[in-house]
Amino acid sequence: MFCEIVRAEGLNAACERLDCEPSTASRAIHALEKELGAPLFSRSSRPVKLTQLGHEAYQAALKLTATHEDMIRSLKGDKSKLSGLIRVTSHAGIGPAEITPALVEFQKIYPDIQFELSELTAPLPDGFMTSDGNLVDVAVGYGEDAPLPGVIQRYSGEMPFIPCASPAYVKKHGFPRQVDDCQRHTGVLINTPTRSATTVLQKGAKTATIRWKSTLIVHNLISVKSAVMLGAGVVPDLPLYHCADDIEAGNLVAVLDGWRRKPLSCFVYAREESYEKRRVQVFVDWLADHEERSMNRLKSRFPEFYH
Repeated sequence: MFCEIVRAEGLNAACERLDCEPSTASRAIHALEKELGAPLFSRSSRPVKLTQLGHEAYQAALKLTATHEDMIRSLKGDKSKLSGLIRVTSHAGIGPAEITPALVEFQKIYPDIQFELSELTAPLPDGFMTSDGNLVDVAVGYGEDAPLPGVIQRYSGEMPFIPCASPAYVKKHGFPRQVDDCQRHTGVLINTPTRSATTVLQKGAKTATIRWKSTLIVHNLISVKSAVMLGAGVVPDLPLYHCADDIEAGNLVAVLDGWRRKPLSCFVYAREESYEKRRVQVFVDWLADHEERSMNRLKSRFPEFYH
């Protein structure tokens, strides 16, 4: 009831969806507030807004309802069957070009499997909860090679990060070869819920802190690449997956002569509870092999970036 009022932005609208009397809902909310000792809603505003306690309660309630729905789905389904829903999340940049085609390919093999693909909005394990409160079964992304509690991890390869600029930018502003050269350039920086802007690069055993003349901070990886292609500046850490074709085509130039962000490991992740279902096991194993082949093809094209 509480979650539906928040989503509907009002008690009456929520009651219409739930087919219940507003008076019943109002009494339930007042009883909850009385038990908590503070209001959940600021009733002076329209539509209704949550108080600070209300925000905290809503986040907690989302997790509880998601766990409850996942339990019901699990108990109602046959864990051994290769049918049913698998919720998948991935970094925004790889979803359309890499993950969506993989899901389509898997569905051709197992047509009774259903997928729901969302964008990863937080580092794992928090990223297993979607913005609308659903628990995700499988996540695809990169991170440190360290175990996560309650998570199955299948390694699929290494992701190098390449400092890049457009040929037009390099022609106009010069080719940055050393990290100190960045002080004369504009940095196009990635800052997302799953990645913060890179501040340190390494070359062999050496490390150096980047300082820029000016910066353009973007909160979406695709937009970062677009800005760099348009000549906005130098990106210090574009994943090779996102720049490989454009480097080959001459649309982007790798700069900084071997100075790079530390590479990260690519994984297919699954919650342990989800991995108990045979459909999730089969999909995770299949997707991990699929991604490993993709990473190996990338490495064979650009061996110079893997050292």
